[in-house]
Amino acid sequence: MKIGPSRIAHPITLAPMEEHTNYPFRLLMKQFGASLVCTERIDAADVACRDRRALRLLHTTTQESPRAGQISGADPAVMARAARVVEEHGFDVVDLNFECPIRRLVNRGEGGALLGNPPAVASIVAAVVNAVSIPVTLKIRSGPDAEHETASEVARLAEEAGAAAVDVHARSVAQAYVGGPDWSVVTRVKQAVRVPVLGSGGIREPGDAIRFLKETGADGVAIGRGCLGNPWIFQQARSLVQGGAIVRAPTSAERGRVLLQLVEGEFRLYGPGPAQRRLARTSCYFAKFVPEFSVFREAVHKVRDLTGFRRLVKEHFG
Repeated sequence: MKIGPSRIAHPITLAPMEEHTNYPFRLLMKQFGASLVCTERIDAADVACRDRRALRLLHTTTQESPRAGQISGADPAVMARAARVVEEHGFDVVDLNFECPIRRLVNRGEGGALLGNPPAVASIVAAVVNAVSIPVTLKIRSGPDAEHETASEVARLAEEAGAAAVDVHARSVAQAYVGGPDWSVVTRVKQAVRVPVLGSGGIREPGDAIRFLKETGADGVAIGRGCLGNPWIFQQARSLVQGGAIVRAPTSAERGRVLLQLVEGEFRLYGPGPAQRRLARTSCYFAKFVPEFSVFREAVHKVRDLTGFRRLVKEHFG
């Protein structure tokens, strides 16, 4: 699969996730086999004015290539300015978020709200395509709600406006993350356009990724919540899709080592204060596999520094 000039080695990719897909996280998922990684959604207005927090979220190195930087907004001019900043930072792709179901975003007419206005999506895509030299992709859902499926129309108009690929989350905006996905919408989008189509929704096990690709005909699958605490899913799914052997599950010690790699990366990226506040959420995804999870969960809230966290990991992961 190619997205513009970028060759995507295989169809197992990382989905963007708010508060998760930061640089250390993306680097880890790349290390474990994700062929394409993406930043979390960043407000285009913040990127365009070069807000310090926004620029930190755009931190990247060539180690994670190919990689996409994702922005959201409703003003074509602002989105275009923000996309140029994404390109300046070295990203291979700029991804436009038209799927986020977060209420504050929808109430501003951004994210998933734009799926109710396909021409507006096309206008934004066209403005961004004209502003940058890297490929422009978009992340969408099936539509605003179960009664209004706009994904195929949005994808067609975006392709006409110059989009290089479309990623479809197989739920509606109203559905958010509740209930099962309807993968058939991905098939309909694939049939509606000529550019690569990726999809996501309900991928929790390696076999889910393979089944998704077979059932939908999509060019790629984006793994989101299924990789939280479990980056090995990329190795396992990639091996299956390439006809290789089943990759064994990691040992507890391996889980602990990878958790430390991620947390130490976050301490370097964010600094001690912000990284400390993220400790419980980040580490509990990994610790859900250990026998005394409840004990770990209680103890991690009492950790005061990275040294203390290292001791806690050694105690529970071996």
